[in-house]
Amino acid sequence: MLKRGIAAALASVMVLGLTACGKEPVETGQTDTPATPTGFVETKVEPDSFDSGVELTSDCYRFIYALGNAPATIDAAKFFKMRLEQESGGTLSCDIYTDNVLGSERELLEGCQFGNYDIVLATNATVASFSNDIFCLDIPWLYDNKQQVYEVLDGVLGDTLAEGLEDKGFKLLQWQENSFRTLTTSDREVKSVSDLKGLKIRIMENELQLAQWKNYGANPTPMAFTELFTALQQGTVDGQDNGAELTWQTKFCEVQKYYTYTKHIYSPYVILMSNEKFKSLTPEQQEIVMRVSDEAVAYERERCSEYEAAAIENIKNYPGMTFTELTPEAVEEFKAACVGLKELAYKKVSNPEIIDLLYSEVEKAKAKYPAEGVESAS
Repeated sequence: MLKRGIAAALASVMVLGLTACGKEPVETGQTDTPATPTGFVETKVEPDSFDSGVELTSDCYRFIYALGNAPATIDAAKFFKMRLEQESGGTLSCDIYTDNVLGSERELLEGCQFGNYDIVLATNATVASFSNDIFCLDIPWLYDNKQQVYEVLDGVLGDTLAEGLEDKGFKLLQWQENSFRTLTTSDREVKSVSDLKGLKIRIMENELQLAQWKNYGANPTPMAFTELFTALQQGTVDGQDNGAELTWQTKFCEVQKYYTYTKHIYSPYVILMSNEKFKSLTPEQQEIVMRVSDEAVAYERERCSEYEAAAIENIKNYPGMTFTELTPEAVEEFKAACVGLKELAYKKVSNPEIIDLLYSEVEKAKAKYPAEGVESAS
């Protein structure tokens, strides 16, 4: 109860601060917003809003749900809240805190472990520092399309990783959409591995990603995301890799000239609940949480695709931006450069058999959803 009181008080203070001072902008390091280029009309997706139509009970338990600023995940959190209220008859709800106002991903995960926060969203790379088997998801060039990804994450591999997370104090609720990582660069179009030689590419603190970019001949540079926009603007780094929607949202097109639709890694968002809190719920409440979570992830994946499609359209049409898709031959060249990363992954995970399971499940998924279904940015 003491931890709950501290968390609630902290949340209230931060929300009041946001109300009084105004919402902070996306942390890109950008100080001024340039005027919209002449003739460019942005394709937009309007955020969803929901009303459960349910009156909350006097003893309603409100989960603390903390996440970042990805629009589809925010929409999904609101959807989750609506369905949670409806299915519980107003006895369960959640207070949603976006833009990581309650702390960084790592801080949120630590708080979730100790029961200070009930539900948190984090990227798989951050979660991997708590449960090393998650590092298997950082192996590049595994998938051809999202259908293959969903088949793997929603199947045996995802369940196995979920069991490992429970040992660390987390209950896995969802593998949400964070899409495929793609590449932007400032002064060079990337059509093949050789085009990356010598380029300084910003990466997260992740040994598998470091090895990947070194294998391409690039100079990977670990850097906090909050420093990235300024680093690109000043030429400290030459490029970065993130999903299309995040690339557009954070205005990287204003400081980059080339966009390559590589799809080299699929990075999921991970929705985790305090295992202590989950176990404290009644069996009926647990069933409601899991069922509503399943609905929310289905909604979020569709929603994310809408935001991503709009982002790609904007990037293609943005004045001065060159959009490139890799040829099948180039993709095979990139894959060949990363062939040794499987062996590195064996060393990074706690249970090496998880790597074998991953490749086995990927093979099955590719048989079910072959490469003919590979998504194009056209």
